[in-house]
Amino acid sequence: MGTVAPDGSVYVAFENEQNEASWEPGERFENQYLVVRSSDGGMTWSKPVHVANLEDGTQDYPRNVDHRQTLTDYQIRVNSAGNIVADPETGQLYLVFSDNRHGTHDSPGKPVTNTDVFLKTSTDGVLWSAVTAVSLKPTDQWFPWVDADPTSGRIGILYHDRRNKELYDTTLAEGLLGALTFTRVNTAASHPRDSQFFRAGVSSCPECATFHGDYINIDYDSEGTAHLVWTDMRRFVSRGYTENIFYATK
Repeated sequence: MGTVAPDGSVYVAFENEQNEASWEPGERFENQYLVVRSSDGGMTWSKPVHVANLEDGTQDYPRNVDHRQTLTDYQIRVNSAGNIVADPETGQLYLVFSDNRHGTHDSPGKPVTNTDVFLKTSTDGVLWSAVTAVSLKPTDQWFPWVDADPTSGRIGILYHDRRNKELYDTTLAEGLLGALTFTRVNTAASHPRDSQFFRAGVSSCPECATFHGDYINIDYDSEGTAHLVWTDMRRFVSRGYTENIFYATK
């Protein structure tokens, strides 16, 4: 994902699973987040800057029926990726991602998820803050997206937020660093264990969805209104809940 700073610099953040030096013993394909910068419109790029190592390898998440990473007691495919954005006024950079560092990880065949959303900041794309958890609820949070409000300096982070074993919501964390407030933006819970489509067909949860929609987004307009889009599974049709796209403003 990329972003453009007020001075015209272009920053691109990406995950890289090929650095074996960042893999823990017995682990494979743990990602690292890297950032590159261009000051000439993409003609040339800096060397990648290491921002974070992630707990998202082969022994950090359970696997679903399709051998994709999932969450404990779910079958939906998930990943750790987020995005990077530059404040359009100050150029401050914000990077979000999620992983299972607070769950049972590095566990062959027995990982248990307590995934969280994490935030890192930088003024120049080279020196980055320590990692900060957006929320430390004892349930899973995943699929984060961050944007900066051009009118106030606040940020908004939209992500899925697990309510319990059965249900999940979509949450907006919004405000200044260190003073975020949390708002549930969906009006009814999602039901990924009772799906009409993409059924896993496994004995532990035959009607679990293996797919619930991969993307989520928040974008502030020039007047400071947050535009939110996400997928959820609140609508029951015929024999199960369906995957749909929703939009709201705040």
